[in-house]
Amino acid sequence: MRLCNHCSHENADHIGYCSQCGRRLPRTDNGGPSVTARDMRTVDMALQRTMMMPTPAMAGVAPGPRSRAHWIGDSIGYIYVYLRGKLDAGERRRRLMEERAGAEALLAGAVKELGQLVLRDGVQHPEVTGLLEAIGRAHARREAAVADTATSESLQQAEEARLATQQAAAEEEWTRAERASREFEEIVRGAAADRRTAETQLARVKEERTRVTRETATGAVIGEARQAQLAHAVSGLMAQQRPLEEQVARLDRQLLDLRSKAAALHDAAASAKAKMDEAVVARRQAASAMAASIAGRLRDRADAEREVADLTEQLGRVAAEVRPPHGALLSSYQNIDRLRETIDDRSAQLAALVQARSHYDHRKLLTGLGLVTSMLIATGALLWVVLR
Repeated sequence: MRLCNHCSHENADHIGYCSQCGRRLPRTDNGGPSVTARDMRTVDMALQRTMMMPTPAMAGVAPGPRSRAHWIGDSIGYIYVYLRGKLDAGERRRRLMEERAGAEALLAGAVKELGQLVLRDGVQHPEVTGLLEAIGRAHARREAAVADTATSESLQQAEEARLATQQAAAEEEWTRAERASREFEEIVRGAAADRRTAETQLARVKEERTRVTRETATGAVIGEARQAQLAHAVSGLMAQQRPLEEQVARLDRQLLDLRSKAAALHDAAASAKAKMDEAVVARRQAASAMAASIAGRLRDRADAEREVADLTEQLGRVAAEVRPPHGALLSSYQNIDRLRETIDDRSAQLAALVQARSHYDHRKLLTGLGLVTSMLIATGALLWVVLR
């Protein structure tokens, strides 16, 4: 706290102007004067002389216009004092909070480092025995999770290789069956085209034979020579019809056999396709299951590592409290003490900033605000009257 040389009012350290009278406060750093006990005695004597001197009000004299103007100026100037103090307090509060947060982060790191030193050097103390055992169990769980993760990854690679081989074999089988089915479909289409050609020829021969036979039936009209010619043509058409009928019958049997074989090949290709799809689905499901298993192992490992870190930090806090006697830990103890002192100091300064809010003369501030508002209203009214 700093005391004003003029009114001896206590002000916070960060305030540059007195929150009571509004005058500049003396500097307390090495670059300027500071308030000493001698100065305080001087201020007290001045206050006593001031209190003993008669005032105009005590003498029955009304205050003059200069004292009223001085009071108005002080009230209005106090607005600046208040705003400047608020801004300075906000900046100082932000800086103090940053410094305290940094010290707290450093303290957390120092506590963890202390716990690691206790583990590394094997420091023994009745207060930390339980924590050391818990950390040992957590380390064991972590190592087990690491081993399980490695085993699961090996199994995943082996299972992936086996399922990939099965899928490749199923794809190759489906490719062969699909190729054979397509080739046999081409053969069936060729046989069907041959049958249609033979059937067309047979129909044409039958139609020609029917026409010739109808013309032969009118023998009295066409004459013997034409009738003999037609009979010869009928014999020739009959000779062409029999092979064509035999060819059509043979192509029908062949086409039926080919279609049955094509259906069998199509079913085999469909079965190979279903088998390949099953292999793909099985591979994906196995990959998902193995990935979930590995993720569980990694999660167990992360949980164990987090538990080790938490227990190590707890071990550091306990060690910082009980202070096991060990030479390697003395520097850590000193570092933790310094950081705690820094945190306490920044917290005390923040509390002082909060407490400094009550040091302002709110009555004087409200008076200054009222005067400024009245002056603005009067100025606005005057401008309105002049400019109207």
